[in-house]
Amino acid sequence: MRALAESWQGFLSSRHSVWLTHGTLILLTVSLFALLLSVSFWIAFVPGVILTHRVGVMMHEYIHGIPFRRYDYCLAVISFFDGLTLMFGLLELFRGTHLSHHRWLNSSGDSGYDNLHVAQHPNKIIAVLMSLEVTQHIKFYWEAWHGRHPYVRWRRLALGVALSIAWIVVWNLVGRGDIVWKLLILTTFTTAVPVSLRGAIEHHSHEGDLGFANEYRVLIPLFNLNRHIHHHEEPRLPWYRLEYRTGQPLHWRHYFLYWFRVYLKKDMVLMHPMKKRPKPTNFPT
Repeated sequence: MRALAESWQGFLSSRHSVWLTHGTLILLTVSLFALLLSVSFWIAFVPGVILTHRVGVMMHEYIHGIPFRRYDYCLAVISFFDGLTLMFGLLELFRGTHLSHHRWLNSSGDSGYDNLHVAQHPNKIIAVLMSLEVTQHIKFYWEAWHGRHPYVRWRRLALGVALSIAWIVVWNLVGRGDIVWKLLILTTFTTAVPVSLRGAIEHHSHEGDLGFANEYRVLIPLFNLNRHIHHHEEPRLPWYRLEYRTGQPLHWRHYFLYWFRVYLKKDMVLMHPMKKRPKPTNFPT
């Protein structure tokens, strides 16, 4: 068993291990579209959200330039999925804001941090709706077109829009225009709910916590993105080599509870910046 474990660890450190990422992305994508093409949407919705979320987690690997040595190849994959999943440039937006998030974690320059200092709407319900990831992304999307997010490239936003329109045409030409509205619903719900839940637990805590991120257990695997402390310490490390950095990661129930504590109860705050920030070379543009 020890020899087998050592062999597996050796594989994970080899240049061939990258196919764990490529293969997983292909499998997730094929499963998602097979589901949407063959099953009624009311049955496909929940597993569709789960798959859509995890396709996004795999995109996160390419955003950090991990699977390919040349970042241009990672950009090509991101653009392809920007169009295929009808994101209209939102994957490029996420690429830019996420790299900014790592560069200026929990401080000025991090889109999430900067958004906290925007005056909140006096109506509490509207204020909560404005705090959702999906509404924040709409706001950031508008700002990105006006050059207000340093890592977002407007030409790549335009490419995402063009490719999304092209895929809409393709789906209608083959007589499956229903895939368009199904993908739009899945993307919107995934951003509004599971991505928002993750956003709350990953970088919020009680007032006296001096950390910069949380790590937590999950019921359904997130390809180790829940090992979030290690990810910020080594943002170019592949998902399959991330480890827990604390002895007691947060219980999986907090994945659901933190959102209410952050946005409704408001007894949690954004955590601190990292004491030692990653080097700028970790952030390809």
